Amino acid sequence: MTPVRKSTKKSSKTLVKPPKSELYEVRRSKIQGRGAFAIKPIRKGQKVDEYWGQRITHEEADDRYKDNDARHHTFLFVLDDETVLDARYGGNDARFINHSCDPNCETEIEKGHIYIKAIKAIAPETELTYDYRFAWQDDYGPKDVRYYTCRCGSKKCRGTILKVPVYLRPTVREWLAGNDVKKPRKPAKTTR
Repeated sequence: MTPVRKSTKKSSKTLVKPPKSELYEVRRSKIQGRGAFAIKPIRKGQKVDEYWGQRITHEEADDRYKDNDARHHTFLFVLDDETVLDARYGGNDARFINHSCDPNCETEIEKGHIYIKAIKAIAPETELTYDYRFAWQDDYGPKDVRYYTCRCGSKKCRGTILKVPVYLRPTVREWLAGNDVKKPRKPAKTTR
């Protein structure tokens, strides 16, 4: 998942009821709200589900969901430069797969579809997760980083669902600890 970008293309309003997966079910999650839990063994490389939702433009997504609530929570998934899937409308249970910094699934975009695939073998009762990798915006500061706090609880947790540039990782750790240290300058690109 990445933040929503602008587009002026009209959305597709036709909604089709998505099929239900036989590999997992939705229940309360320790990570956040509801989560998806395997009910059968899932092998590495297996397609777990497709992410379904109403196809809308980035502009429509921006209009629907303002990032001014206390916590970030939407069911948006960026498909491409012109299209976002909004799983609140016409979505399936894949919208409940939570973020983790140490995921057992990943997303792949193929021919206009978003698929969730296992990147390791998953035992029944295990929560399904993938790394949301929200795109970093250069104007982000401490408040933004805390807004996108991660609650995955893994040993590899980076503290945020944002994909933080390497040069900012120490700064982001400080921000997450409540220390509003100054953001360092973005390093100049080196040419060889």
